[in-house]
Amino acid sequence: MMEDSIVDRPGFSASTLAHHVYRELETWIVEGVWLADTRISLRKIATQLNTSMQPVREAVSKLVADSALEVIPGRSVRVPQLAREEADEVWAIRMLLEGEAAAQFAARKAPEEARGLYEHTNIMRIHYPKRDTTATMQAIRAWNIALIHGSKSPVLIDMVMRLRLRYAPFIASALAVDLPHDPEFLNFTLHIQDELVMAIEAGDSAAARHLRCSDLRSFQRYLYSRKGWI
Repeated sequence: MMEDSIVDRPGFSASTLAHHVYRELETWIVEGVWLADTRISLRKIATQLNTSMQPVREAVSKLVADSALEVIPGRSVRVPQLAREEADEVWAIRMLLEGEAAAQFAARKAPEEARGLYEHTNIMRIHYPKRDTTATMQAIRAWNIALIHGSKSPVLIDMVMRLRLRYAPFIASALAVDLPHDPEFLNFTLHIQDELVMAIEAGDSAAARHLRCSDLRSFQRYLYSRKGWI
């Protein structure tokens, strides 16, 4: 599995059990295994991961600090829901950060590395029409990670990865809404992503920034429509 960040999370060593529990819980959050408003006890987490309570508490505390989980009564946690205003703010920040990441990737002039993004878009074409939310979320995650890591900016990478913990459950919940998939949107958004890859291949930073922001804006509108916000 591709690591989410080349930057170690502060708070505990990568060799500790708490770090491994954190990584597992982080994966459940960003891949849509836990949708928004999922509630689970710390005891159940420890049982599922076959570990003791202490590393679970440490990992959960870090995820609470990252705003990925909320503590609720009964020694349990909940995946927070994003209100409309919060989602608007998150998307505005994503456009700033990920637009810059795309621009920095293009500035590196690494066309062979950029072409690796096509593999992830092809996987999205397969899984999205099947209404497989987890597989779709995994493909989206892999594409995003490859794009952000292409910037080679440790600070930027860490900021984007932390923000994903806030919005990934919102995306998964919107995709899981019982509505037919939209092939027209899928073709449109993947076309933008293909155009973005071509801009990165060509070393065109301005076009890469613009296309990533356009991609995010169209995806935002699509998710909002599935949530009934438009």
